[in-house]
Amino acid sequence: MDMIKIALLGIGACLLAMQIKAGKPEFEHFITLAVCLCIFFFLLARLQLVVEALNRMQGFVKLDTKYMAILLKMIGITYVAEFSGNICKDAGYHAVASQIEMFGKLSVLAVSMPVLLGLMDLIGGFLK
Repeated sequence: MDMIKIALLGIGACLLAMQIKAGKPEFEHFITLAVCLCIFFFLLARLQLVVEALNRMQGFVKLDTKYMAILLKMIGITYVAEFSGNICKDAGYHAVASQIEMFGKLSVLAVSMPVLLGLMDLIGGFLK
């Protein structure tokens, strides 16, 4: 049901922005930004449900908490990079959006390095 609300909010904002664009094109970006922020806050509420589910899963399977923290950081970096990149694209700054997305990808890679190193240690232990 929430997806329908978000879809209607997005469609309504697009229609409103198209109407305003004809008379006052500078306000179009403000409407787009406001709706994007509203949807982002709805997204944060959903993300809280995911975090709670991950914590429940961690209770079933004994995992190191640092791996869960790394996973949550990776999810956060991905969402922020995608969100800010899309806003820049909507504003017409595609080069800035590409740089944000590239930095997000490299940040995810950097955050995931401890997991990759742990995997390499595990594989190295099997080969000895």
